[in-house]
Amino acid sequence: MSEQWYYARNGNQTGPIAAGDLKQLADSGRLLPTDLVRKDGMKAWAPASRVKGLFPAPVVSPSTTTVVSPPPTSAASDGEHGAVLRMKGVSEEIVVFKDKVTITPKGAWGFLAKGLKGTKTIPFYSVSAIQFKEAGAVFSGYIQFTIPGGNESKGGVFAAANDENTFMFAGRENNAQAQEIKEYIESAIRKLRAPQLNVGAASLTEELQKLGQLKQQGVLTEEEFQSAKRKLIG
Repeated sequence: MSEQWYYARNGNQTGPIAAGDLKQLADSGRLLPTDLVRKDGMKAWAPASRVKGLFPAPVVSPSTTTVVSPPPTSAASDGEHGAVLRMKGVSEEIVVFKDKVTITPKGAWGFLAKGLKGTKTIPFYSVSAIQFKEAGAVFSGYIQFTIPGGNESKGGVFAAANDENTFMFAGRENNAQAQEIKEYIESAIRKLRAPQLNVGAASLTEELQKLGQLKQQGVLTEEEFQSAKRKLIG
């Protein structure tokens, strides 16, 4: 019995179809490398580009090959130095630093899905929310960052595959590592937003009033307000 495949685009699943039919869809352009596919026995959906023999490998002509020097970085930590956590995903890699996170497409199909802009750097201070979904037996999981002015997808795992502010991973065994990354970033963000108190420069009453104003303005959550208040009062 031939392998039976399913494919999905924009949240719509089609199948099962035979492997030969899947190949015909790819050859005709009706199946894209960034579309998600799976067959019975696979732990999670995967980009069609990862199915061996489904698409021709990108060809680079030796006569037109050029060597491009990497762009200069503003600090050593922008490269390999200073990384705290690192994880490889479906078609990208996420690297966590003390004050930011980077998402870098990997491979030709990674750039097809995420675009040709290269590494996306997201400073912690710009993150307003983090959405986390665990990987299951069928679907991939993801960590999605919401930033002011960003265009993060809201269509679930299918749309997240093409979102530059989203890191996707597959396999239940990787949920714990992804959760660790999410919790580290959330903790770092809370520390950045915690008020720096200087009781010696003002009276206790003035400092409490400042904390109250920050809470009213929505800068501090109730939990953050109470924590800062306890530190101030001692």
